[in-house]
Amino acid sequence: MGQKLLVPLGVLALVVLGALAFWFLMPGDSPNVNSAKDNTPEEAPLESVSPLDINPEDFKPEKHTPDPVVSERPAQPFEAPTESRRFLVSGRVVFASGIGVADAQVHFFGEQKLRDWRASGFTDDMGYYRIVAWAPDPRGTVASDAFGRVAAETSDGAIAVSESTPIPDGDEVIFPDVVLAEAHIIEGQILTESGEPVPGAQITARSAGRVDVASLRGRSPSVTNRPYVTSVTSDATGRYSFKHMPPAEYGLTVAADYFGENLERTVVDIRNAPSAWQDLTVKLSNHVRGRVVDDTGQPVGGAVVQLRLAPKSKTEGSNGDVNDVKNTLEAVDRTDGVRRFDNAARLQPGSRSICVTDAAGRFGFGNRGDGNFELVTRVGESETRLGDVKINQPDYTLEVKVSTLVSGVVRSKETGLPVESYDIRIFPGEAPTEINPFDRIALNGRFAFHPGGYYMFANPPAQALWVRVSAPGYAPAVVNISDLKAGDARRDIDVELHPLCDLTMKLTLDGAGLDFEPVAVLFDDRLAYDGCTNEIGVCRLLDVAPQTYKVRLISADGTKLEGTVVVPSQREASVEVKLSPAS
Repeated sequence: MGQKLLVPLGVLALVVLGALAFWFLMPGDSPNVNSAKDNTPEEAPLESVSPLDINPEDFKPEKHTPDPVVSERPAQPFEAPTESRRFLVSGRVVFASGIGVADAQVHFFGEQKLRDWRASGFTDDMGYYRIVAWAPDPRGTVASDAFGRVAAETSDGAIAVSESTPIPDGDEVIFPDVVLAEAHIIEGQILTESGEPVPGAQITARSAGRVDVASLRGRSPSVTNRPYVTSVTSDATGRYSFKHMPPAEYGLTVAADYFGENLERTVVDIRNAPSAWQDLTVKLSNHVRGRVVDDTGQPVGGAVVQLRLAPKSKTEGSNGDVNDVKNTLEAVDRTDGVRRFDNAARLQPGSRSICVTDAAGRFGFGNRGDGNFELVTRVGESETRLGDVKINQPDYTLEVKVSTLVSGVVRSKETGLPVESYDIRIFPGEAPTEINPFDRIALNGRFAFHPGGYYMFANPPAQALWVRVSAPGYAPAVVNISDLKAGDARRDIDVELHPLCDLTMKLTLDGAGLDFEPVAVLFDDRLAYDGCTNEIGVCRLLDVAPQTYKVRLISADGTKLEGTVVVPSQREASVEVKLSPAS
């Protein structure tokens, strides 16, 4: 039976390959110009790709930039554990020199029998800690052995993780010292060949071999020995910094879209040095770049631009065969491993190379093959196509017609100053505008640079919309736009970002502090944050979203106490929370 299918499948494969070859060898007849205005499908010139090939979904920028907002809302309301057992975890966090690390955040993670147990707190001035381990959501386990780890994290991101340690029965477990490795830093500046700083460049560091990498991700922290790859983005002055790198030799590469690239591996060795300064210069090599502007010449940021392969025709002196396609594809593929977006498709037959314009409307593609291309962008219903595009030409201009506009400035609620590095998205419909503490910023989120905090959406649909802005150190903010009509230009949709708060709570009952007690902070009856009080009844929590919360404490004898805390929109706050028996 299987052998009889071979012939039909072979014929089908030949038909598909023949169709692909015919599609790629179709000649293009676009005029050789460096500017393209808005074209409706009826006015668009016949090019190597039919207008019907446009999929509007491909031109939504959110499809090409991963959403940095993740929701961690528990599925069920918080229920106090029926078992009130807890124990103290104590020890010290030190540098490799033996000096204690002050104000480091310490986490305990239970394993096996204690898999749902945890604790968190902070070290004192000498690096000592003493925290309460408890299980806010015990699920039970068949494991018979109890183990746990302690991890420490400093305010600037250094991480250390202990070995998995047996946890004996008793009221307190003393862990060996948690040792923070010496900090190794790589920093520098990204510059153009003319010496201008490059903002928003993506710098990637790759270790030459395996290194020990500590991580707090997952159910339990870990230290793994593996090749290490990490990326950062340059700031408004082109400065970049890799902090707390494992000692190793690293190769640095840069992708900066419009400004160029530096894909040659620049070696930086920090095995025997605490820090290294390395400036990197991006170059334009076999590039296609330009700007997307509206019909008044203003830049259009956040527009998706496609660079499409258009093979030469026989009448232009080319053989017009599959080798033209193959050579161009190979030239493109050599750089795709370090290109703009993790999910950007490789330029293979039927696919496209993609870039999203920055706040100045700029786009760029480097290291292209020598051939004919076309540029395509679509902003709302306005589509622009430019054919006969070649490498190493002056900037191309793609002009789109803008009929509807939403713009504004993003500012800090605390200071009133513009926030310039953020992610912004627009959605149809309406959304709750209250701060949701379960919406968190992903550690690997990417945030575009917006000079002066300014943003603009060109050609949003004339309907009810909502805008969401997210940035590191702030709670995501939502603004509803309910009255947008066709032809409206709304330039007053400003957004205020509320900073996350370093919250210190003094928990009291009838004026007395409650020491070494587990604390649950609830929003909408769900667990939003948890911690424990120290020896003077103080509980400290980092990165708390401004909101009103219920604070619940279950003492060792089973007594349930509750109170309320209002977290303000400021970086730090100290409050007293008066508890009373729960009704």
